[in-house]
Amino acid sequence: LSGALSELTEAQAVAVDWRDGPMFVLAGPGSGKTRVLTTRVAKLLADTPDRSFRVLALTFTNKAADEMSGRVTALAPEQERRALIGTFHSFCMQMLQQHGSHIGISPDFAIYSLDVDRQEILRDAIKEVGLSADDIRLLSTIDKLKSQLVQPEGSAQYFRDASDGARVERLYGAYEAALTKANALDFGSLIAQAHRLVTSFPGIAARYRKTYAYWMFDEFQDTTDGQYRLIRALAGNDFRNVFAVADDDQIIYQWNGASYQQIQRFRADFSPQELQLPTN
Repeated sequence: LSGALSELTEAQAVAVDWRDGPMFVLAGPGSGKTRVLTTRVAKLLADTPDRSFRVLALTFTNKAADEMSGRVTALAPEQERRALIGTFHSFCMQMLQQHGSHIGISPDFAIYSLDVDRQEILRDAIKEVGLSADDIRLLSTIDKLKSQLVQPEGSAQYFRDASDGARVERLYGAYEAALTKANALDFGSLIAQAHRLVTSFPGIAARYRKTYAYWMFDEFQDTTDGQYRLIRALAGNDFRNVFAVADDDQIIYQWNGASYQQIQRFRADFSPQELQLPTN
């Protein structure tokens, strides 16, 4: 670890040494974002060998999570078990396996990630409620509602046309019931149900705040509305040890503005110290 610390630039060292409170690191390609994040995780753990708190670090792909985990293990081999490094979806999967029974989710649920499986479930739902086979096209509409954490009940209100809304709500409810019957969740359900869990049972969110004393998020510009709202619900009003890294080049080129919106929300909600990492 001492070797890795000695190789950091001045700006990187500031980010790695940051301890308590919110921080937002803006960094372009080649600026050592992943190095900063993984070295910070390792240093937090190595500096506190007699402490029981854990560190949470989330990113967006399994490849990135594996790379981060490997680096932390190499830098702090005695302490790496205290770090939970994964994707948003794997983190939510673990949360639901451990606590999902509170909202009626069996811990041995399957995950239907393939469209062909999800379409099969939707066809069953269409037959169940007597809608048209053409309504298979509404799967993308259900996905969009779910990404915005909209549950089936009351989803009709999000449509201008009342009959369209009623149709989608009926189908969405039947689709979710069919997933439940199959003891399955789809990919979008992982975030949506984790959010429903922690907002329905605030004590579970409090437990995560107590267990994971420091949270870190890589590639924050890719955070969706649902993922950001999950972070916000988990943090509550008092948790402040949130460290986010974003690629400022990608923020500039995001055509739909979604990433910039989450970044503005993070700034408004957490008032973080901000640091720009110059490109090497």
